[in-house]
Amino acid sequence: MSMFKRALLLLGLIVALPAMAISLDEAKKQGLVGEANSGYIAIVDASSPELEKLVKKVNAERKQAYTEIAKSNNVDIAQVAARAAEKLEARLSRGEYYQDNLGRWVRK
Repeated sequence: MSMFKRALLLLGLIVALPAMAISLDEAKKQGLVGEANSGYIAIVDASSPELEKLVKKVNAERKQAYTEIAKSNNVDIAQVAARAAEKLEARLSRGEYYQDNLGRWVRK
């Protein structure tokens, strides 16, 4: 492999690394994800495999927590998720996105 091709490959890896290591907070601050009205997070606009992986991981963790809360309180998981959506929206920082009742993305 030529030196030029190696440099391009290395540059590509360096540019890709920050996207793979993005946290939920950083993704929210950048407007990449928002709090959906379902109690889960969702991608606001453009997607990437790394972002989809983050959303899937966070939502799986939330679903597990919602399931445990629902079981211990003998309520439906949808009720727990809906209440969580309200609380999560209230905690958002200025400039972060949430989904209104009609499914539109709104910036706080």
